[in-house]
Amino acid sequence: MEPNRAQEISERDQLWASLRALRPEIGELAAGKLNGSERQLHVIVLLARIVSAEMDYRARDSAAE
Repeated sequence: MEPNRAQEISERDQLWASLRALRPEIGELAAGKLNGSERQLHVIVLLARIVSAEMDYRARDSAAE
């Protein structure tokens, strides 16, 4: 495996693992419990960025195969 790819996989794994701390808040969002707080808006933006980055990664990964 290429060193860059191994590093990228490791960074992705760490990112997804770090989301465990936000699990309760993510669960509330998933259940539709929106309160419009600043904190909740930050979590939503963070999740959107993570999903976007994951989609970019998957597109690059499938193009490399």
